[in-house]
Amino acid sequence: MKKLMILMLTMAMALQLGACAQLERLKDVELPPLPTVTVTPEATSAPVEVTATPVEAPAEPQQTPVAAQSEQSVIVNFRKTAYQEFDPVTGERQILDFSYITPHVSIPGRETAADTINEYIAMLDETYFTGNDYGDGPSDGYNGLLEQALDNFSYVYETGAEMPLEFFSSRTAEVLRADSRVLSLYFNTSTYTGGVHGMYGGSAYVFDTETGALLTLDQLTPDYEAFSALVVQKMLEQAHSDENLSAAISSFIEEKDWAFSFVKLLRENSWYLDENGLVLFSTLYELAPYAAGIQSFTVSYDELGELLDARWRPDAKQGEGGFEFLRMSQVEEGSLPILDYVQTAESGEQLCLKSGARVYDVTLSRVGFVEDTNGFYQAETLWFCSLMRGEGVQLAADLGGAIPGLMLSWHSGDGLHRALLTMSGEDGSLVLAEDGFTFYE
Repeated sequence: MKKLMILMLTMAMALQLGACAQLERLKDVELPPLPTVTVTPEATSAPVEVTATPVEAPAEPQQTPVAAQSEQSVIVNFRKTAYQEFDPVTGERQILDFSYITPHVSIPGRETAADTINEYIAMLDETYFTGNDYGDGPSDGYNGLLEQALDNFSYVYETGAEMPLEFFSSRTAEVLRADSRVLSLYFNTSTYTGGVHGMYGGSAYVFDTETGALLTLDQLTPDYEAFSALVVQKMLEQAHSDENLSAAISSFIEEKDWAFSFVKLLRENSWYLDENGLVLFSTLYELAPYAAGIQSFTVSYDELGELLDARWRPDAKQGEGGFEFLRMSQVEEGSLPILDYVQTAESGEQLCLKSGARVYDVTLSRVGFVEDTNGFYQAETLWFCSLMRGEGVQLAADLGGAIPGLMLSWHSGDGLHRALLTMSGEDGSLVLAEDGFTFYE
């Protein structure tokens, strides 16, 4: 009997030691190479320097004359990188899902500016992946999150506790404005490392599309003191006039402290310029409880008036245009300028989206379907172009499914248009379906 007990204990210890060894080996996972950036890590969190001359605000409050600008296309191709890790004992239970989206920017005729922007984006990627601080603040990084996930699994494995095993971190990216003057990118990171709920938050980066330089708040105005005072005043007005905003903030911060709290939003990476004006946003728990989410304020271009340098104002969208949906075999070679190629499926037909005379903010997205309501929502941005004038974009796509999975959206002089990319079940012809579906923001 004693020999049997000793044998059982020996086997149990062997299993545990084997699991621990596998845990250690998984912690030493070899990471894939990252884009090379020319930023040198510093001991302090000094801001990264870009190879472009910064725009200096004039000493005296005066408007900078705006030269006539040729219309410029800004193209952004989005690439996804994803990793999954599984438990080291059975290899069946996922313990980590780690992914990020990289926007790659092209500006025809302004290649140096595009290179400068892409260099900065590469630094953001490296920071997110490695966890090191290259000038934008540290992150958990892939290895840091993997170690947390392994520690969590080890605890559950050894104690039998009923806890979620899968940790995740996901960073998405979207274009909020792109034109001859400005490119506004917004990165949203969602993370779950145990507990009742995950955390999420965003960072915004606004670039000068002429130079590629990252803009700062004080570069938007000839008089920053008056500008900041006006912005805080407009935020206060919105907080008092918007019932939902007022209720969320007042449940968390006393009204006498609102102005002080709003002043703190005048910081880098918490603002951007879009088609409507200057947008400022908080972090979670900064202005309201978790359930209320992130709070944002928009100060319109009209409200900013002459305190916003005219060079940063968007031009009005003019003209009307739409799209033709074609097979590449229908496009005569050399007859159509092709701006880019987008791979939406590993294998599929070679298709073409041909623009009309003038379309803006062209966005190709992957969409999800809500069965209960027969509605669609944007799940992932694949490609963006700020302006198309009779050009095309080639894509590889599989339209064989019963439910459309791709959507094209664009603006023209008459507003926003959305169309699902699908194929006729009768004759196999390609269809851009603008009507008959519901879209959720």
